[in-house]
Amino acid sequence: MTERVRDYSFMLRPKWLAGHVIVVVAIVIFVLMSFWQLRRLQDRQDFNSLLVSRANEQARELDDVLADYGPSHDELELRVVLAVGTYQPAEEIILLSKSYNGLSGHHVLTPLYVDDERAVIVDRGWVPIDMDQPGMEVFAPPASPVDVTGVLRKTEVRGSFGPVDPAQGVLGTISRVDLDRIDQQVDAELVPVYIQLNAQNPSQEAGLPAIVALPEPSEGPHRAYAVQWFLFAGVTAVGYPILLRRTAESR
Repeated sequence: MTERVRDYSFMLRPKWLAGHVIVVVAIVIFVLMSFWQLRRLQDRQDFNSLLVSRANEQARELDDVLADYGPSHDELELRVVLAVGTYQPAEEIILLSKSYNGLSGHHVLTPLYVDDERAVIVDRGWVPIDMDQPGMEVFAPPASPVDVTGVLRKTEVRGSFGPVDPAQGVLGTISRVDLDRIDQQVDAELVPVYIQLNAQNPSQEAGLPAIVALPEPSEGPHRAYAVQWFLFAGVTAVGYPILLRRTAESR
């Protein structure tokens, strides 16, 4: 039987060397994306556990919760609170790009002054996408003092990707609930967390903003995405040597 001879000298040609580098980089990226999705899955599982554990807590006065747990943002996260104050629509800001029941829109962030010197940002809920200016009459809050009930949320921090909000000036819109940035344009001192609204008395007469409930505990698609990226890495790691072997045989 004649032994099949394989000529691998072609692998040292420049275009093939470039191909080797591309394949190695692609495998590394696929693996990193897999682990990134696994980290997001772990974060989601941790959030779900916290959400379930604190969902049945009795609502407490905002100042009492801040006194017990501040300044630990992790301890404050998802605590159910009550607050009484007056909205300041002149310092309102629009949180961009938030969907609701499959519809595109935004959220409305309004400072609630709990006394003359302190305020808490309240995410009052969702408005349609064409309502992208703060202080619009159609979703104006009550002018009188209000009682609000909601859950405390941590300030949001930009990750590796995503839009960057201007560092200076008065913003009418913002891409995330960055309390340090919002604090620059609010006269009162902001508390270190914000409230995602559950209920308000008196309520909004026009029905807007629409109050948005917390998401139901779910792991989302992260596990499936992690598996996909690992499969891409595996197919590339196995398929490229096979391609090299067949090319060597054909020579």
